[in-house]
Amino acid sequence: MRAKDLELYEQDQLNDKLNLKGKKMNKLKTVDIKGKKYVTVNERIKYFREHFTGYSLTSEITHINDSGVIIKAELRDPEGNILATGIGHEKQGSSFINKTSFIENCETSAWGRCLGNFGIGIDESVASADEVANAIKNQS
Repeated sequence: MRAKDLELYEQDQLNDKLNLKGKKMNKLKTVDIKGKKYVTVNERIKYFREHFTGYSLTSEITHINDSGVIIKAELRDPEGNILATGIGHEKQGSSFINKTSFIENCETSAWGRCLGNFGIGIDESVASADEVANAIKNQS
């Protein structure tokens, strides 16, 4: 098999796997926020861990200072290829949780965005329930 044919074959296999998994994804729990259903990050992570054995989800702090943090998450296949990324940004003290746990909250946001970009839990939105709820809180 030529390298290009092998690459197309591997992409077709991944697409088949994602399409098969997508049929089962309607079982993910959602939260209703202002009439729209959102999947929580923990549901996306559980689905990922259950259906994508050997894949990895990693995160890295790309920027941090006294006022906030930016974290980048990456989803890789078993061969180490990056299949999706996600960025999270949180300001220290911007919410009750961010008074003590803004870094952890940011990592969760980055993971949720990354898994959404990969296609997990995005029937109605890439944004997670956690992300939307936080945005609404910060608007008030």
